[in-house]
Amino acid sequence: METDKIPALFGATGIREICKVKTGHINRTFIVTSDSGKYVLQSLNRKAFPDPEAVMSNIRQVEAEFRNCTDIDVPHFLSCGDNNFARADGNIWRMYNYCEGSPCKHSFYRAGFAYGTFIRIMSCSGASILHVSDGFHDFRKYFTRLTEDCPAESVPPVLTALEKRLEHCFDGVPLRIIHGDAKTDNILIGERCTVLDLDTVMVGTAALDYGDMVRSVCSDGISAKAVRELTQGFREGIGGLLTEAEKNSLYSGILWMTGELAVRYLTDYYSKDRYFHGKTCEQCLTRSDELLKQLDSFLEAEAVFKSIITE
Repeated sequence: METDKIPALFGATGIREICKVKTGHINRTFIVTSDSGKYVLQSLNRKAFPDPEAVMSNIRQVEAEFRNCTDIDVPHFLSCGDNNFARADGNIWRMYNYCEGSPCKHSFYRAGFAYGTFIRIMSCSGASILHVSDGFHDFRKYFTRLTEDCPAESVPPVLTALEKRLEHCFDGVPLRIIHGDAKTDNILIGERCTVLDLDTVMVGTAALDYGDMVRSVCSDGISAKAVRELTQGFREGIGGLLTEAEKNSLYSGILWMTGELAVRYLTDYYSKDRYFHGKTCEQCLTRSDELLKQLDSFLEAEAVFKSIITE
C-alpha cells in the first residue's frame, strides 16, 4: 500500500501533503497535513521493536493514564478499528495528532517536572507494561558485545572501569515504570509540557530517566545551574515517591546512561550490524568520542552532582 493511502485507515480525509521527516534514528516518520488535521505518521522499526503490538499496547495504557492529567500531556493516537495501529504490507503503522509546542532548550525545570510526573503517575497506575526490547539499558550486555566486536586494546579504559563500578549500583533499588528515553529533546514546551516518544516505556529504575535528562542538558559542558533546575523539577514532579536507595542511585544513572550510549555508538563503529542505522561508521566514532569526553567530565564532577542531588 502506498504511504499516501495509510492516513485514510485512521480516518484522515482530504490529504494535502505528506512530508518525510529526516531526523530520528529508528522509525520512518512523516508529517501529514489534511483537511481533518495535522498528524505524525510512523512505521515502526521491527528490528528495534520485534513486537510492535506490545509497544502499542503500552502506549494505549500510557495514554489512558494521562487522559485526565492537568500537569502534562502525551500524544493522542488515532484508532484503526479497535486498535491504535494499522497493519499494511507487513508493517505496523500508527498516527497521532501533531503536538504543538517549542523544543525544550532552556526550560530545564519544566522538563524535569514532566519526566518526574511521568514516573509518578505511571508507577502508581497499576499499568501492566509489556516487555518490548531485550536488554534495553542493560549496560553489561552492551559492554560484553563491545568487547566481542572491538579489539581489546581499543576498548577505552574508562568504560572497563565503569562496567565494574556499575555492577551493583542498583542493588536494592525499586523498579518503576519509566519513560526509557528521557532526553530533553522528547519534551515539547507549551501551556503544558508534552512527553513524546513513548516506544521505550519500560520497567526500570528512576535513575535511568534522571541520568538521561542530565546527560542531554550537559551535552555542551556541565552547567550546575541547568542540572539544579532540572533536579528541582524532577523532585517536584515525582513527589515523595523515591526511596533513599533511589535518591542515592541518581548519580549512577548519569554515568550509566552516558556510558551506555558511548558503548553502543562505539560498537556500531566496529560492527556491520548497526543499531543507529542512519549513521555512518565515522559518525558513530565521533559520537562515541563526544560521549566519552562527557563521561570523563561527569566523573570529575561527582561531588558537584551529588551535592545538587542532596540539596
